[in-house]
Amino acid sequence: MTQISFLFVLEMLGTAAFAISGALAAARKGMDIFGFFVLALMPAVGGGTMRDVILDRHPVFWIDDVRYVAVALAAAVVVYFSFYRPGGRQRVLIWMDAMGLALFATLATRICLEFETGATVAVMLGVASAVTGGMIRDIICNEIPLILTREIYATAAFVSSVTFVALDYFGIDSRISLSLAVLAGFAVRGLSIVFDWTLPAAKPRS
Repeated sequence: MTQISFLFVLEMLGTAAFAISGALAAARKGMDIFGFFVLALMPAVGGGTMRDVILDRHPVFWIDDVRYVAVALAAAVVVYFSFYRPGGRQRVLIWMDAMGLALFATLATRICLEFETGATVAVMLGVASAVTGGMIRDIICNEIPLILTREIYATAAFVSSVTFVALDYFGIDSRISLSLAVLAGFAVRGLSIVFDWTLPAAKPRS
């Protein structure tokens, strides 16, 4: 598998994961098929669009290649015609979101480094790109975005971004760096889901 095809697979996986999370949110809200399409597209392309606009990277990725849109819409259709046990949608949504988060943080960081933004900006924009799509999805659903709760969310994206920057700095093969960075962020987010880890909240002081 060439590097280009490997990257493409990761990009499609990230797009599909976030699109499924959006479509599942639409299912929980009892939306029609148009609502499924909207909520599948927003997390799938929202963060990447912001990234490309900031980097002045044009045309924006989903305009240059409509396969991203096609994958998101296909995910919406699959979820629309699927059946789940009571309460199952939320669980699947959380895990799909975790996968999309790690993938998008890593891929966005790589793109930033290609644009020679420097490591700090690459990490910042990598995290921002990863969490923006989920924020848009949650706001449309009139829910508090996960990034604003005590859940370990943006921290997981940060782990993916920093891991890729570090591995890239030491000249590790791109495919290995991408894979390890995605696994690192997904592991942090996954462990926080399984064990209900949260970041400490500020306590009032007398």
